[in-house]
Amino acid sequence: MHIWFSMYLCDLRCKLRIQTTYLAMQEQLESKSNSFYFIIPFTCSSSGGIFVRLAVISDTHGNATALEAVVHDLKGQSPDAIAFLGDMVMRGPQPSECIELIQSLNPLTVIRGNYDNLFTRFPKKDWVPTSHKEELVLRAFEYDCARISAEDQIWLGNLPIGFHDCLDGVPTEMYHASSKSLVDIVYPWATLDELDTLHADEQTKLLLYGHIHHAHARQGKGRLVVNCGSVGTPFDGDNRASYAIVDLNKQDIAVQLRRVTYDIEKAITIAKERNMPDVEYFEIALRTAQYPYTQVKQPVNN
Repeated sequence: MHIWFSMYLCDLRCKLRIQTTYLAMQEQLESKSNSFYFIIPFTCSSSGGIFVRLAVISDTHGNATALEAVVHDLKGQSPDAIAFLGDMVMRGPQPSECIELIQSLNPLTVIRGNYDNLFTRFPKKDWVPTSHKEELVLRAFEYDCARISAEDQIWLGNLPIGFHDCLDGVPTEMYHASSKSLVDIVYPWATLDELDTLHADEQTKLLLYGHIHHAHARQGKGRLVVNCGSVGTPFDGDNRASYAIVDLNKQDIAVQLRRVTYDIEKAITIAKERNMPDVEYFEIALRTAQYPYTQVKQPVNN
């Protein structure tokens, strides 16, 4: 697959190198404090009206079958750049395939999600799961560790936690969950005040995030907030893979929330053939597009 990138992307990548320095400083602060908040001053300038089309994808969760369908759909959209907003792996059968495919897209940025963050950090010494959800996470983590190279585990666990820059003159922030946390939950039906907690800089006009597996776009308090939904396991009642296309032209912004049909039976079959732990939850998630992981598995009576 070939997706054509504009020369404008080269300028964005130069800015990203500068941004990475700030993110490294943030990591140092994060290690000394529970605070996750940071501000990087914007230095916006118009790109002369160069049209920019950004594809925003997130939360593949090891579902390479869904990701392949989205990549195929991207061919017809011809984005200038691609951003990935985290949770590439965990709870799906093909984590290494997802990593390889995302890397092959040469994305503008790949942001760390809460599950990516586990790698190189989890589990801590002498830790034992104390809840059903923690048991699920541990089994998924062990499954992925057996299938992801040590090099890629280090890469996942140390991805940047945000993107903060101007895209065609539009001050833009991107995160997995929010500027303050990898696990904050702000749903589409949140109040405007709750929506306003996602960003770090008051100049921001475009905020992109993932994590909640609910696609939406909302305008409020002077900025556009877009959640691209989940490629691998949507939880918004529509089991098609979800991603977003954002078109920028100077200060004008247009958003498409795209849904892509894929072979769900194939994804479930792969999970079963690979003996993925807790495959029944994965199957429920794919078939119903609802969050299944709070359900407690019932013992089988022989």
